[in-house]
Amino acid sequence: MRRSSPEAAPASPRDPARLAVVHWNVEHGNRFEAIAAALTTHADLRDADLVLLNEADVGMARSGNRDVAADLGRALGFHTAWAPLFLETTSGRDDDPASAGGRENEEALFGLGMLSRFPIGAARVIELPSPQALTFDGQGMYGRYIALAAAIERPGAPFVAVTTHLDVHRTRAHRADQMRALMESLRAERRPIVLAGDFNTSTFDRGVWHSRLLGAVALILWPGGALTRRLSRPDRGPVREPLFDELRRAGFEWERFCDGEPTLRLRFERLDEVRSLPKPLRAAAWRVLEWAERRGRLRLDWFAARGFQGGSGFTVRGLDGPGRASDHAPLAAQFV
Repeated sequence: MRRSSPEAAPASPRDPARLAVVHWNVEHGNRFEAIAAALTTHADLRDADLVLLNEADVGMARSGNRDVAADLGRALGFHTAWAPLFLETTSGRDDDPASAGGRENEEALFGLGMLSRFPIGAARVIELPSPQALTFDGQGMYGRYIALAAAIERPGAPFVAVTTHLDVHRTRAHRADQMRALMESLRAERRPIVLAGDFNTSTFDRGVWHSRLLGAVALILWPGGALTRRLSRPDRGPVREPLFDELRRAGFEWERFCDGEPTLRLRFERLDEVRSLPKPLRAAAWRVLEWAERRGRLRLDWFAARGFQGGSGFTVRGLDGPGRASDHAPLAAQFV
C-alpha cells in the first residue's frame, strides 16, 4: 500500500453537513490531464470530499509511468492511499500500447486508490476470490482482486471508505461470491460505510461454454426496451446480478444513489469473444455487431452505503467515451 499527505491542510468542505463523494474508473489514468482537469474544474466533481478510484496505475507506460492516485492527490491537495491488484506483464490491452508511445513500464502496477480531504487513518486490503489462472492467461496480469478499505477521519463524523473492482471475466455468481467475501469482512464495522466501485454488473455470465451465444442473443434479439432495462438496472429483473442480494443482506442501500444511467458503452473490438472470431466471419458480421454495440450501454459502476441517514447520487455525463477522459463515466453522490 502507498500513502501520501498534502504539504498544507486541504480546504474545508463546502457543506460540512453533507459528504460529497466521487467514484471513477479512470481507465488506468491514460488521459491523466483530462482526468485531473475534470476533478479540479468540473462543476459536478470539483467540490468532492472523497474520490474513490478504480484502475489507477503506478509505473505503467500507458499512463506516463505515473503514480496516478498520488499525482491526482497532489492536484487536489488531498491525502491519498493506493493498493495494487495486479502486476502487469505487458504494455496493456486495446488502446494501451498506443498510449504507451514506445515507452517501457517502470513498475507495471494496476490498482485502487482513494483521495480524501480528511486524513486517512487505518487502511487495509481485503482479498476477494480471484481466478488467477484465467486473469494471467487472458491478460497477462498476476495478482488478485481486492477491496481497499480505510478509516476517513472526518471531524466529528468519521466513517469508512471502501473501493473495489469486481471480476469482469466470470459469472454473476462469481461476482456475488466476491461481494459476499467483502460483506463478511465488513460485518463487524459499526461506523458508517461508503462503498463504491466498478462492480462489472453486465448481467452476462462469461467464462462458460454458452456465454458467447447467450450474450449475442441478448444484444441482437432482445427488444430495445427490455434490453435497456436489463443493462441499466442490473439489480432488478430475472437476470439480475445476485451481488445486490449480498449487499441487501449486509444492510447496504444503493438505489437512492443510482440514477439508472449507463456508465460504459460496450466496444466490441475490446471483447475477447469478438476478437476470437475468424476474420472473415468477423468482417461479415460487423454491421450487425455495430448495431448491437450501440445497444450495449451498461451500468457497471455503483455507490452503496450503510449507516447514513440519506443522500442522493447521479452519473456525470460528457467525460466518458473514445478520446475522452475515460471509458467510464464518473459518479457523484452526497451522503447525509
